[in-house]
Amino acid sequence: MPAAAGQLTLRFMGGEAPPPSTGREVNKWIDDFGNVCGRAFSWENFHWIDWPGLGVFVFSVGAHEVRVWPEADASRETVVHAFSRMLQPVILQALGWGQVLHAGATAGPGGVLAFCGKSGSGKSTLAFAMQQLGWSQFADDLLVLRRDGDCVTACSLEFTPRLRPASRAYFAKAPVRLSSSPQPQPANAALTAVFLLEQNEGLTVPKISLMPQARAFLELLAHAHCFDAEDPEHIRRLADSYLLLAERVPVFRLEYRPDLQHLGQLIDIIAETVSIGRSACVRRSAVGTSDSVIH
Repeated sequence: MPAAAGQLTLRFMGGEAPPPSTGREVNKWIDDFGNVCGRAFSWENFHWIDWPGLGVFVFSVGAHEVRVWPEADASRETVVHAFSRMLQPVILQALGWGQVLHAGATAGPGGVLAFCGKSGSGKSTLAFAMQQLGWSQFADDLLVLRRDGDCVTACSLEFTPRLRPASRAYFAKAPVRLSSSPQPQPANAALTAVFLLEQNEGLTVPKISLMPQARAFLELLAHAHCFDAEDPEHIRRLADSYLLLAERVPVFRLEYRPDLQHLGQLIDIIAETVSIGRSACVRRSAVGTSDSVIH
C-alpha cells in the first residue's frame, strides 16, 4: 500500500507474538449492538489498536508504516480492507496528519461536498447518487480533512462504496449508469460545503438551511473522530481544525423525506445550493443565531 498523499504503508508481521497492548487506554469502538469491537492504547510515542478478529496494529509518531500482527484466522484481504476503510483515517488523525469526519463525500466542479449524519441517514447514498450529475464519489464513510493555510482540504484515500440493500436495488434500476467502484480522484481538493443530514417523514419538499458558525462547530464535533480524547494536544488540534472548518466552509442542515423515488430532486437541490454557495457565504455574516432557510 503506497505511502503517498497521506496514505500509510501496512507491513504484515509474522513468526513472533505481537507486542502487548500496554499503556493508557485512549479509545474504544462500539458496534451497533453495544459491544466493544476494538481498543486503542498509547505509551509515549507508540500507539496500539487491538481489534479482535483482525489483529494488533502498531504505529508511532513520525512514521508512515503501520505494523500488523494478524490473527490466525484473519485473511490478508480482510485485514487490508478493514485497515483501508476504518483504521487508516483514524491513525492519520492520531499522528496529527489531519482530522477525520464521519461522512460520505462527492467531488465535482469547485471541490468536495461532505454528507454527515447518523447511521442510516443517507450519507453513502447521496455521495453515490451525485454521479447522476457527473460528480464522482470521494469518500464513503470517513473523510480525512487537512488544514492548508486558511483553507480546508479533503484528502482522498482508498475506499469501497457500501450501500444498504434498498439503495443497491434502486441504483440497479437507475436510468443513469453509475460506477460501482471508485473513480480516479485528485490527491486532495478544497472542501466546498458540508451537509448535515436529517430525515423527516413529514416533509414533502427538502429544506436546506445555512447554519450559524457556532452551531455548525458544535454539530460537526458530534461527527468528528478523536483518537485520544484525553490528550490536550489532540483536543487542541481537533478544536482548532473544526473552528476553522465552521468559519471557512458553509455548513447546511439538509432535511428531507427518506424516499428514494425523490432522490433525483434531492441531488438537484444540493447542486443548486452549491452553485449559489458564494452568496450563501456572504449571507452567513448576517445569519446571527438562527438558520437561514434556502429551500
